Amino acid sequence: MTGFFRVFLLGFYFYSYLVSCSILRETIPSRPLNDGSISVLLKIDKNAREEFEKVTSWEIPYTFIEKDHSYAVIQREKLKVYGFPKEGINIAKGMPFKYYSGNYQDSLSESIFALADIKKGYKDNILNSHYLFWVHRLFPKHSQYKIIGKSARGREIPAILLTDSNIPDEDKISVLFNCAHHSNEVVSVEHCYDVIYELLAHKKKYNDLFAKLKIWVVPIVNPDGSRVFWHENMSMGRKNGYPGWGQVTEKDNPGVDINRNYPFFWGKTKSNQTSSVSNSVFFRGPYPGSEPETQAMMNLAEKERFAASISYHAFANCILVPYTIDGTSNPEPDLVWNLGKRIASSVESKNPNHNFSAKKNIYGVDGVDQDYYFFKYGTLAYLIESSHLNPPYSDVPKIVESLRPAWTILLEEIADGSKLYFKIKDEQGNPIVANIKYDKILFYHGEIRTSRKEDGMFFQSFPGIRGIKLKVEKEGYETVNWEGTTWRSWKALDIVLRKKTPAQ
Repeated sequence: MTGFFRVFLLGFYFYSYLVSCSILRETIPSRPLNDGSISVLLKIDKNAREEFEKVTSWEIPYTFIEKDHSYAVIQREKLKVYGFPKEGINIAKGMPFKYYSGNYQDSLSESIFALADIKKGYKDNILNSHYLFWVHRLFPKHSQYKIIGKSARGREIPAILLTDSNIPDEDKISVLFNCAHHSNEVVSVEHCYDVIYELLAHKKKYNDLFAKLKIWVVPIVNPDGSRVFWHENMSMGRKNGYPGWGQVTEKDNPGVDINRNYPFFWGKTKSNQTSSVSNSVFFRGPYPGSEPETQAMMNLAEKERFAASISYHAFANCILVPYTIDGTSNPEPDLVWNLGKRIASSVESKNPNHNFSAKKNIYGVDGVDQDYYFFKYGTLAYLIESSHLNPPYSDVPKIVESLRPAWTILLEEIADGSKLYFKIKDEQGNPIVANIKYDKILFYHGEIRTSRKEDGMFFQSFPGIRGIKLKVEKEGYETVNWEGTTWRSWKALDIVLRKKTPAQ
């Protein structure tokens, strides 16, 4: 990456951050960070702190304090009013996100944990691990702390599993919420934490969901990107930062865009939003599934067979419905669009310039997680673009509240909507991996639906579809023909496959 492009990218991210603040001001009243104008970060020498506080009358809070310097975000138009820059008070450039956050140091220093702490500020990979661990300690009967894998640089990828531990997992179905494939989109993490907070703060209200579902939340899929964005350079963090691909000596923008690295349609589009060039911000990796972060999510999906999922990003203010990749065709009848539109209509947009809507995509992509889950398992897999990019944290509560109906509707659909729910076994009661072939659903990309090897479970949500005709097939076993309607009750139907006799 050239020096010019790196400076340009840093400027673009920070400008987007500030524009996001500007848009938000028109919709959500709150104590403003910059009143909609472009702001800058000041670096204040320790000997100039007293003058800074006197000149600004304590109206400009510090966002980060070090031994020799303090930092504060200020409106550019007020620089002349206060007479900045001046000796000991200068504009800081190229600083990582922790200097802008305004609450990071306070959050790190907290020694007593309460659930409300997860709503106090933005989170890097350090705080994320800390919070998930203590959420489990605080709610041991309704949560489990999990490590689903490690990043390219060896950092753990933590997750939390929300479910009622007093009820066996045997008949539960899994749902996934994940955030920060692109860790420079820190507001995306807050949507994952909204799921955690709301479910645990209102356990009685959501008792039925805890009983029926295993709700997986992975707030930061890309911990290396989070580390880089927060602590090294705001122009990075979209990728995972691993310098293993391309030139070994490459230092500018190393790593892979994890959400271009999934196997489905990998590298098949000609969009400028996906690239085979290693120093591109959209580098899709040397081969599909090359990254340990991608592999961790794929392994989790294989194990859990998610019935539904939402991946959170920022900040196009829409819900993307699979298949999102150009050149792909959804199965017929389509299982995901009606639900996607219903979710979109439930969201009250906090972005006055763009209505929240359901879309196929916002630009050409390939190798994305939601399309992979939809292709591989029939997961009702959506991607939600938040309405703003990393605004002042005081505005985050209204943003996550406006998008909350998306995940609540999705969970309710899985728990109470029309479904097929089979347990496929042999005559001795052993689980079987069998193929489920629908009679009147057309697939265009070789999609295969199978039961899970561990327990023979097959679950598929069918929003708005009732009559189904299918075959359950396994080599060496008699085919079972099944015809009926989807159901809303939470009861699995046993299907027994019998071995073929030699004469058959």
